[in-house]
Amino acid sequence: MALLLALATPALAAEVDGQEGVEGPIDELFLGDEAPLNSRHELEAGSGLDWEEDDGEATFEVPLHVEYGLRDWLQLEAEAELSPEGGASTLEEGRVGASLALVNDGRRGLAVSTGAEVLATRDSPDESMRPGLAPFLLAYKDVGPVGLNASAELDLLPASGGRDGTVQPDLSVGVVFGDGALRPMVEAAWRKEQGTNTGIVSPGLYVHPLESVEVGVSVPWRLQRGGESRLGVSALLTWSGGGSD
Repeated sequence: MALLLALATPALAAEVDGQEGVEGPIDELFLGDEAPLNSRHELEAGSGLDWEEDDGEATFEVPLHVEYGLRDWLQLEAEAELSPEGGASTLEEGRVGASLALVNDGRRGLAVSTGAEVLATRDSPDESMRPGLAPFLLAYKDVGPVGLNASAELDLLPASGGRDGTVQPDLSVGVVFGDGALRPMVEAAWRKEQGTNTGIVSPGLYVHPLESVEVGVSVPWRLQRGGESRLGVSALLTWSGGGSD
């Protein structure tokens, strides 16, 4: 697959560069990743807060992300997930990677992209970091006033530190309504979290007070195998700017 992508990249670049592409109604999803990439020299950065109560104990996590468009068809990205504990922040997960646009057609409102990230994550807060690789495939389509985004990812975690190797799938779909200052949304996902199959439904709302600023709030409801469920609250603040035609 890597060889096919390498051979196809020049043709893809010629098709995507300079073409009116898809922007999508939002900059950042809560559960998945967006298929439309940042344009050339466009920078996006954001942070937020994830709150959840489990067995009467509240947990907090702070997600961070940065994305930069090297070309209209090539984007670099980095993510981190911090857990504040006792006044200090512990790194729960970190990722760096790149995305390649396969299709970015503004006339059809269609975007398809693929890529991979190198990651380091913890199976539990008490364990050490373990390395991994996460290939992914993303797709987006405009359907009238509705934006549909789907993502599929595999976290490949090899055996390390006495732990067995594992493959953790992550599938999600997001729907965003409208393109005004207020944009309702709902996401659904299925993934493995700490070895447990988990389904997630997350309704929410995005607000665009400025063209370059996006604020999002969602209420994720997690249903785990065995019937256990948890409710949380997530918030995101995203800024984007730059870019060239």
